[in-house]
Amino acid sequence: MNLLQFANPIGWWAVALAVPVILLYVLRTRLRRQQVSTLLFWDQIFESNRPRAWWQQLRRLLSLLLQLAVLALLVSALVDPLWDWQQQRQRRVVLILDNSASMQAVDGEGTTRLRAAKQAASALVRSLRGNDRMAMLSAEGTPRVVMGMTDHQSGLIEAIDNLEPTDSPTSLDAAVTLAKRLLSDIEGEGEIIVLTDGCFSATDEWENEPRLTPYRVGEPLDNVGITRYQVRRSLLDAVGYQILVDVTNHGEEAQNCRLELTLEGELVDVIPLELEPGQTDTRVIDHTSTLGGQLVAELDVDDALDVDNRAVALLPRRDPIPVVLVSKGNLFLKSVLESIPLVDLTITNESPDAAPAGGVLVFDRQSPATLPAGRVLVVDPQTDTDLWKLGEPISDPLVGSVDSDSPLTKHVRLTNVAFPDARQLDFQVDAAPLIQSAMEQPLFARLPRKVGDAVVLTCSLEKGDLPLRIAFPVLMKNTIEWFMGEQGELSPAIPTGEMLSVSLAPIQAGKPGTAEPAVEEADPEAKDADAKLTVVEQAPETDEVQYVLVSPADSQRPLAAASDRAIIGPLLTTGVWSIHNGEDYEKQAANAATQTDASVEVPGVQVACNLVNKRESDLRSRIDISNIDELQLLSLGGHSLWFYLTMLSVGLIATEWWLYQRRIVE
Repeated sequence: MNLLQFANPIGWWAVALAVPVILLYVLRTRLRRQQVSTLLFWDQIFESNRPRAWWQQLRRLLSLLLQLAVLALLVSALVDPLWDWQQQRQRRVVLILDNSASMQAVDGEGTTRLRAAKQAASALVRSLRGNDRMAMLSAEGTPRVVMGMTDHQSGLIEAIDNLEPTDSPTSLDAAVTLAKRLLSDIEGEGEIIVLTDGCFSATDEWENEPRLTPYRVGEPLDNVGITRYQVRRSLLDAVGYQILVDVTNHGEEAQNCRLELTLEGELVDVIPLELEPGQTDTRVIDHTSTLGGQLVAELDVDDALDVDNRAVALLPRRDPIPVVLVSKGNLFLKSVLESIPLVDLTITNESPDAAPAGGVLVFDRQSPATLPAGRVLVVDPQTDTDLWKLGEPISDPLVGSVDSDSPLTKHVRLTNVAFPDARQLDFQVDAAPLIQSAMEQPLFARLPRKVGDAVVLTCSLEKGDLPLRIAFPVLMKNTIEWFMGEQGELSPAIPTGEMLSVSLAPIQAGKPGTAEPAVEEADPEAKDADAKLTVVEQAPETDEVQYVLVSPADSQRPLAAASDRAIIGPLLTTGVWSIHNGEDYEKQAANAATQTDASVEVPGVQVACNLVNKRESDLRSRIDISNIDELQLLSLGGHSLWFYLTMLSVGLIATEWWLYQRRIVE
């Protein structure tokens, strides 16, 4: 029965070192001849130093035996002997390395927590014996197997060194579940070692796993971070927008800092903040701008974590609205339309065949028999059209009711206001009256059409005081903005680690530079431990349009898309991600390389991604686990203690031998 095996039999060659050791003790130092006048004094010295005890004669032999014993110990270390019971208890380790956002925090010595964890993980790998096996997992937004079960130490160390940090929250529960699956296919119980900073709350999955051994990296640190950030267009103002931002102080001391807001690189606002320990400051900030693009919030604060000090959102831009006014001259209507933000007004006497592309066609006191296709507004109609027949004048055109729920008449106050020369309208379609007289006769109505809705206002602007009231410009502004359909648009910024369902309609419609994706949360069942996989993957080879997902660092990945939607994520890096038609994006890259058509925007959909996670920004451990310094396997560089004792013995014996041999006999 073979009770002892050797993990490294080639180490037996080190036994050959015994030959020079023995020779050095056998060979004696040759004495140099020297003539002297007398031997009297030399004889006295020789007599006084003559060995008088038997153990003194054995001193050289004991020194030789000691050297050979140390050599034997060194050879034993090299051949790495293993007993049968050790072979039966070979280690099967799954190492989980936390590379979430909080692991980017810089400790007092200027080293990130991830860097310290990598050093500890490398030392743990070096401590493995010949028959031990280890697998490595990462615990980012979606846990993944970095390297399967192997005994290839250099490969494991390389995988550890190449592991990149992410900006996503930690997912250690899912990582532990994945680790248990890896261990379920091997003999023995195995063990799970986790290197983390503990910035999460323990769950039953964590606490009830006996094979789990966690170790903490880093000490508690104070931190201030942006924990919520969104922007949307105003519901009241076409060029206005609102910013919602939360800033939280995760620390034990009060913090004074500034929040700087920039839109496409231009400074918008600077907000001073005074935060007490544990306080969250919520701000709703109103601003106006016709521009759109990246609205960046950045904290001017010196703390341990940088990734949560910056957040970005996409503000939908406001393009000029082409409005064509068909009129023989109406100062009131012209002035009101010109005062509406974004309106690009054109006045003509002839009726066009259709409304301007992306704009509105306005008729003043005239209208063709068949209204043109597109968005149409008719003021004070004087003739019949395909949508209505003119009736008799209204005898008492006082306003009786206003539909306050309609976006066309919101904030419109017309109590006891007369609509002079208003006439009854016999609608030929299903109209929606929004303003009616006291006798419930329509004065302002919306008429749905397949070729574009129409709105009609039956009132003479040259008579009465309606144009002089604030209600009239509000009514016209509401109508134009309702036609354009741009009220309170929200292009949501997504937390890192999330999966999204994104509409590809803007790309298919060829809209350049759009920042208005239709974003929905992906199926929540896809987030469980069984199905939480990265769905940004290689697109299949088909004749359909292929898309590319471009990261904030401009790296590209093919994207599989079905019909008009695509599932992307989890997004692990903060910044602006974009989706483009693959062919168009390749052309853009070629143009950029040749510096031709560099200003052409490629149709695409953009998505902003931020950390905005209170749990991840709090750099204080919330679970009670041992510090990584207490891991015995990682002490002294990852080797067993007896190895260093052997090396120390070798050093001491070598020093003793050198001191003995350096004696000079004159």
